[in-house]
Amino acid sequence: MQTDTPVEVRIHDLARGGAGVGRLSTGEIIFVPFTAPGDLVRVRVVERKKSYVHGELIEVLEASPERVVAPCPAFGRCGGCSWQHIPYPLQFETKVKGLHSALARAGVQSPSVPLDLLPAGEPYHYRNRIQIRGNPSTREAGFYRPGSHSLVPVSECAIADPKINSALGKLLEEGFSRFTEPFKLEISKKPDGGIRADWNERHAATGFQQINDRQNRLLQEWVKTHAGTGDLLLDLYGGNGNLSLPLIADFKRIVCVDSSATEEEAPAPHFSFVRKSIQAWSGTDDANEPAGPAVALLDPPREGIGELFPKLEARLSALGVSRVILVGCDVDAFARDTSRFISARYRLARLGALDLFPQTPHLESLALFLK
Repeated sequence: MQTDTPVEVRIHDLARGGAGVGRLSTGEIIFVPFTAPGDLVRVRVVERKKSYVHGELIEVLEASPERVVAPCPAFGRCGGCSWQHIPYPLQFETKVKGLHSALARAGVQSPSVPLDLLPAGEPYHYRNRIQIRGNPSTREAGFYRPGSHSLVPVSECAIADPKINSALGKLLEEGFSRFTEPFKLEISKKPDGGIRADWNERHAATGFQQINDRQNRLLQEWVKTHAGTGDLLLDLYGGNGNLSLPLIADFKRIVCVDSSATEEEAPAPHFSFVRKSIQAWSGTDDANEPAGPAVALLDPPREGIGELFPKLEARLSALGVSRVILVGCDVDAFARDTSRFISARYRLARLGALDLFPQTPHLESLALFLK
């Protein structure tokens, strides 16, 4: 419930969810988006929970020395970036602390496990795809405000690839000419460096790809380093083979399983795509599949493996999987899955923290398990 009376709060920390953290005179913890540690701010309480409250920033009364000037004029109004006012080293430090915190809550003791830190080399201009909305009647284009269909007009995006920004103006003029109703434009940078435009299509109409090319290469290198070599590699939740295609020369057989796996011809005779859900694949008992030793790559959706874990792990054990690489895009789901693997007698041998999304709180978490 919204409280109309503004209050002053000193922000003392940064939460891994993105908001600054302060304490009210009542002793309650308050989370305030778009604030930085050290800020003195005037806020309005907008929601009360049992042990904390959510606040809305009204005014920065005294700016923290940590605070930086956001380069994007739409920052704070569009539904994209939440951390352009936070220096990048502090962003990444907060993400890594959040990973350790999530693992600890899941009962995983991580401080003694080797951790590879993979921050972004370029905190801006990294996105290889954006979606933008245009309104021909007003000739305005931009991004939606959070939780609404109200446009925040933009002429470029600070985190988009420069080639996308260069093409944006001309493509929007084309959209204003082609359509009489509001439209959606998805602009993608293709692997060959060209630009592709898709009009009024579903999200990622050309297929899933990691949004940050440079960091995706680091992800592939980390996986390649720790996957090793062998007879069989299982790429589960593998999509179009982003993680397994670079390993073609390292394994005698590779099976990439995903409900949306490509129907294109496999890139090598020993590489096969299986268009099947992981739940269905886990229930399969194929006598033609040799048992171990095998390696499994797991890159589940945001909710993680979850309740499917016992069934999936049983299939992995039957196939003799002794090495597992887990990639997670939500630290809490990743931590729960990590705990499940440890309970199933896998040893957590290594962790990684990879930043695919600078200027946001999101972190890609990596783990290597041995059995």
